[in-house]
Amino acid sequence: MLPAGDRFDWYEPTFDDADDGRIPAFLAIALRARLGRGKGRNGYAECVTVERDGEVLAHVYGRSARPGEVHAVVTSSACDEVVPLIREHKRFRNHRVSRADVARDFVGDFAEWDARSVAFAEERGIKHLFFSDSDGGATRYLGAASSEVRHRLYKKSEQVWKMFPEKAAEFPPGVLRSELEVRPGKRDVKELAARLEPSEFYGLSDWASDYGRRFLDLDVERLPTHFRRPSDHSRMLFWLGRQYGPAIQERAADVGALAAVDELLVALGLPDLVSMSKREGD
Repeated sequence: MLPAGDRFDWYEPTFDDADDGRIPAFLAIALRARLGRGKGRNGYAECVTVERDGEVLAHVYGRSARPGEVHAVVTSSACDEVVPLIREHKRFRNHRVSRADVARDFVGDFAEWDARSVAFAEERGIKHLFFSDSDGGATRYLGAASSEVRHRLYKKSEQVWKMFPEKAAEFPPGVLRSELEVRPGKRDVKELAARLEPSEFYGLSDWASDYGRRFLDLDVERLPTHFRRPSDHSRMLFWLGRQYGPAIQERAADVGALAAVDELLVALGLPDLVSMSKREGD
């Protein structure tokens, strides 16, 4: 059975002020896995692998030139288990994302989808490339390889049959994959990405959000990617509204806006301002 909706198929988080051994130890315990050794890369001298049943679920890189910085790479189906552990754990959820791939599998006619993708790219002035092989595989890329946002449409069935024949039964003929690759360049956007659901990554680009609406029936909000470094207070208000705004709106509809404001002031430890809000409302 194909997974429903959008999911992460690649996730690279970076953590600050993290002990090199704490993250792999946490993952090994949570996943009932064991730890192994890999090769360091990109300024990280050490790599610890988290493995289970012969499969590497995560690579965790440490001993960086930047003290306390730890980097992890999670790919493929391991994302379904590992990424939620990282994003929901109170110690590790405050990270930044260097790369995330958002994938959706569905059954469709590649030629038809490819033609629509090319028309979309030419309409928007986006670079596009096509690759195929002798085994029937085919991939359409939208966006330059050097850009922060790139999209791939490819024949997933043919890829699996070629690379993982033991999994062929999981992918019947005609399965396509729509995959958005995001590599945020700015630290603010990397931090924002750590809080986004998979489908919300389409909102990090004008053309990607348009693609999501037209091709995948996504109603995604265009998200800010060019920051003037807002204050900590502004960032706090943004996330407060994003997380609790809908619940506060529902409460205001039930008891009235002023009553909802008074309740919020009391919850925030500001009962002296309740009478002020009432006077201003009179």
